[in-house]
Parts: sequence; structure tokens; C-alpha cells
Amino acid sequence: MPYFNLKFSNTDNELANFAKALALPVRIAIVRIIIANDNLVPKESLYSIPFNQETITKHIAELKRMGILKACGLRGSIKYSIDERLFRQMADGFAMLFESIRRFEHDLPDY
Repeated sequence: MPYFNLKFSNTDNELANFAKALALPVRIAIVRIIIANDNLVPKESLYSIPFNQETITKHIAELKRMGILKACGLRGSIKYSIDERLFRQMADGFAMLFESIRRFEHDLPDY
């Protein structure tokens, strides 16, 4: 099948976009800090990551734009959490993908 005729499913596009959104170590660090703090952390706590404040702010904004982070509170006391439903959905999607790869590898003949 020629690649230009290849149609991707919504699930494949969602998984790819989620993976791209988390593809930077600083973003993984942001998510880890939030998870380690019972999924609710003040914005200031995220500035402990060894990047300048502007960089952290940009990454937070992108994670919010992608729907990965949710913000609550008022201007001076914003707290962030991850969207647990989205994470579960993406984790399930990746688990199914990885399981299909394992099944494929299991079915390969030994040479």
C-alpha cells in the first residue's frame, strides 16, 4: 500500500500526539513531580526543575494546551494536576500497541 494512501485511525493520531507532547525530559519531569505530589502541585513547585522559569512556563502551557495538565485556583495560587482519565486512556492504548508487538514477535520463526 502506498504511504500517501495510508489513513491513520483517531486512536493512532491521539497516541502519537500524546507521545510527542511528553517527548521531552523536562515535560516528563513536570508530570513526575505532579504524580509524586498526589496529583496536585502548586505552580512554584514545578520551578524546582533545573531550567529557567520561562522554559518551565512554556512547557506547562504546552502540556495544558494538549490537555495533559489541568489548572485550578486563582492567579496567585494556581495548582496543576494531570488529567487522569486521559492518562488511563493513553496508557491503555499504548499497552494494546505494545501487546500487539509482543504477539507479532512471538509469532516470528526462529532462524
